[in-house]
Amino acid sequence: MRLPLLVLALACSVATPVAAQRTADSPQRPAVQQLQRRVLEVVQRKLGATDDQMRQLVAVNRKYEGERRALSQRDREARQSIRAEVLRDSLANQEQLSRMLDVLVDVQRQRLELFAREQHDLAGFLTPVQRAKYATLQERLHRKVEQLRQNRQENRLAPAQRSRLRELRRIGDTTE
Repeated sequence: MRLPLLVLALACSVATPVAAQRTADSPQRPAVQQLQRRVLEVVQRKLGATDDQMRQLVAVNRKYEGERRALSQRDREARQSIRAEVLRDSLANQEQLSRMLDVLVDVQRQRLELFAREQHDLAGFLTPVQRAKYATLQERLHRKVEQLRQNRQENRLAPAQRSRLRELRRIGDTTE
């Protein structure tokens, strides 16, 4: 079950720049390129896309990747700040929490705008069914990546904080 999720996650990343790719002398570059080719094959198969559609998809993905990454970073930082304050309970800085909640609202608005622009671009060469499949692949990747980040963050907490964070997640805390 984990391997298909990993393949799906990788498939969603289509042309996401990887640090190892950017370094010309990186010994991992051939492996990264091979993985990227495999990912493109999986995406192409799942979407039933032509080679031309895949070329255009890679271009659109690259166009929005920097903005998507920046929004994810802002979202993550705001959620981490909120989580840290909530874990302080009665000592929480209410003004800081309010500012970070405003950041979350702004990030969500910007994500929706980015999604609309991306869908407009994709509509130029993908069918509605292909666009829906691609959006689903992207959403699954986003959730999987966030889950992995949350697990890493949780593992760095002290046992008492870890228990508190798990409790907050169980009761539906939206700062996850």
